[in-house]
Amino acid sequence: MTERMARSFTFSVGEHERHDVSVKVSGLRNRVVISVDNTAALDSGGNLGVLMPNVFDIEVGVHERHMVSVRLIAQQIVDGGAKYIDVFIDGRFAFRQDW
Repeated sequence: MTERMARSFTFSVGEHERHDVSVKVSGLRNRVVISVDNTAALDSGGNLGVLMPNVFDIEVGVHERHMVSVRLIAQQIVDGGAKYIDVFIDGRFAFRQDW
């Protein structure tokens, strides 16, 4: 049996104090790892088949602080089966990433 392919992406946060935030969802257990500047800031540990919780919040920056919220959406097949990740920065929608 092969492991489900990982989905990962990186984006930058901050105007004067830039940080690279990476999000990776991998494996059958849907393990979510969020890293800031290549250092793990959050690791969900995974959950078999279902993402619980599906919202992950981290604070990024020291002098220029930003709240980053990563929301994983996975609909049941009867509801259309859409899978995507929404990213919010400081409470405002930033972008949507396919999952």
